[in-house]
Amino acid sequence: MLVAVGLYFGLRNVVGSGEIGWICVLAAFPFALCGFFTYNGMTFEKFLLAVIRSELLYPRKLVFRAENLYAQAMEHSTVKEALKID
Repeated sequence: MLVAVGLYFGLRNVVGSGEIGWICVLAAFPFALCGFFTYNGMTFEKFLLAVIRSELLYPRKLVFRAENLYAQAMEHSTVKEALKID
């Protein structure tokens, strides 16, 4: 609503009254759609905060390390001596 009011007072001397009405409606339309937005039970404001936190404020560096699960399983096994694993 503040966007539409700001546009009205900013453009009322530039364009006619019919056109300024349409400009205000079109400017307020995306903000009105935010009222119907839900994602995983979050409103648009909560979703936007979650995206900002996860992508900008707390970005994490993913480090991939290979793990040899077979070697870890055989560490405490008696088969290790038989196969000479080291």
